[in-house]
Amino acid sequence: MSHEFELPELGSDATDGTLVDCHVDPGDTVEEGETVLEVETSKSVSEVSAPVDGQVAEIHAETGDTVEVGELVMSFDTDAADSAASDDESADDADASASDDGPTPAVTRVDDTDADGDDDADASEDAGADDADDGPTPAVTRVSDDEPAADLSTGELDGVPESTEVLVIGAGPGGYVAAIRAAQLGLDVTLVEKDAYGGTCLNTGCIPSKALIHGAEIAHEATHAEPLGITAEVDVDVGQLVEWKDGVVDQLTGGVEGLCKANGVTLVDGEATFVDDHRAKVATDDGETAVDFEYSIVATGSRPLELPGFEPDGERVLDSSDVLDFEEAPDELLVIGAGYIGMELSMALAKLGTEITAIEMLDDVLPMYDDEISKVVRERATDLGIEFRFGEAATDWSETANGVVVTTETKDGEETDLAADAVAVVAGRQPVVDTVNLDAVGIEPTEDGFIETDAQGRTDRDHIFAIGDVAGEPMLAHKASYEGEVAAAAIAGEPASLDAAAIPAAVFTDPEIASVGLTSDEAEEAGYNPVVGRMPLGANGRALTMDAADGFVRVVADAASERVLGAQIVAPNASELIGEVTVALEARMDLEAFAGTVHTHPTLSEAVMEAAADARGEAIHTH
Repeated sequence: MSHEFELPELGSDATDGTLVDCHVDPGDTVEEGETVLEVETSKSVSEVSAPVDGQVAEIHAETGDTVEVGELVMSFDTDAADSAASDDESADDADASASDDGPTPAVTRVDDTDADGDDDADASEDAGADDADDGPTPAVTRVSDDEPAADLSTGELDGVPESTEVLVIGAGPGGYVAAIRAAQLGLDVTLVEKDAYGGTCLNTGCIPSKALIHGAEIAHEATHAEPLGITAEVDVDVGQLVEWKDGVVDQLTGGVEGLCKANGVTLVDGEATFVDDHRAKVATDDGETAVDFEYSIVATGSRPLELPGFEPDGERVLDSSDVLDFEEAPDELLVIGAGYIGMELSMALAKLGTEITAIEMLDDVLPMYDDEISKVVRERATDLGIEFRFGEAATDWSETANGVVVTTETKDGEETDLAADAVAVVAGRQPVVDTVNLDAVGIEPTEDGFIETDAQGRTDRDHIFAIGDVAGEPMLAHKASYEGEVAAAAIAGEPASLDAAAIPAAVFTDPEIASVGLTSDEAEEAGYNPVVGRMPLGANGRALTMDAADGFVRVVADAASERVLGAQIVAPNASELIGEVTVALEARMDLEAFAGTVHTHPTLSEAVMEAAADARGEAIHTH
């Protein structure tokens, strides 16, 4: 007896697919449940299995053909009795499947890209049609290398949707901005955050550190204004300063939640990990469930680098988050790392009265900047009493009755023991790519641990995007936000790309450092003939009235076109001053227009104007 086998439902509302492989030939004997075909849809590759025991009589499609659900794909010869038994068994299975959680063997979804989660659908065509909006038919089994998705059902936890158009993983400055913008563009968005809304930046990074730096600066200025005829003694309650800092953080993180909700974003407190191309497992305090998605944005951020043997314990070995939560400033602190985080925190704590010893393997502070820039900050740090141990690596530590002893070693093998109340490890940050099960969606990070993306933030999988720290340098909150807006627009079908002429960066040391675009060396490497204008703060009236004459502004331009290419600023409020240069780059402004823009007097921003004029040989207040 002949059994005509039509292509079963493939799930994900797919109505057709491409036959990518056929595992049998006419004349082959197969058993029910044995894989015979592989069909690829836009969202999955499905293994189609034989519905009966029998012999393959004819294959009605060839590899590469597009086949529709319900189309005849294969014929089988069976005995009359076996055929009847098979028909009865298939009917029984179809009736039972409505209450049976186990799938039937007709189709196995491999690398499923849009599964919904009802594992107990009806196997009949009518039931499949009725349940088309609820997920795949029972002929579909989702397969994952780590954990079968069929073990997860959707919609069982309060607040967790069964499906969403856009699943954003991580609610830092990239993730929450992406979620809000996607919702504003009319998409259904679910934002999953396992820790705290606002991410590292708002909770343990940018915002709290700047709050601490601000408090430290007030205390230091009040006690170091003798040249101005001002003397004062200040009592700093570090615990209260930290409490005030926490209030700022709470206000901003609460604002993030409010903005998300106001824009219709579904917020889920939990951890999301990919199961397959269009499904994620979400674990909350109430349990686990699954969420099906059309698109996903990975915005999991970064974490502090840990030095082997110096894992933070929150008491003797600290990370940057621990430093921001001191109840009292320590008398003595060893800081491993003189990069931007190390220098920001070291200078702030020094102003609060802590004796700081900074250990740095390299030969200077802030290795990402040139000597002219780093020298200004290093000399200021030395004036604050910070001791530097350059060319030394921290190799070991031990606890003492009063604190710690850290052993350092030079390149020549010379060892030194340094004692302090505690040691803070601020050696940098690394992208968090190990928490979302990227293997399940076929994404492999680079050797540096980043996820490669295109000009829209899209990964190798067209429906999965990555933004922020996981997408590569520079690891900056404003870069993450910008990428989040672009990714959301791309998903919504809007014309968008990461085409910013430049992204500014700032270090909140004393004085601040800010840069954007190209340095002179970078411009030359890029094929320009650069011209550089420079304005020292010692010639700026506002800097002198602030008793802050250390620093300068450099503006880099192309000699031929006079187009502004970049700037480097070392000055109070450099993080604010760099904004106008960034606008100049985006507007493709030339030196004539830049230097010819009238600036308020007396202001620090006049130094930017003067540097632009100097690049043209027209500076008034410098030579």
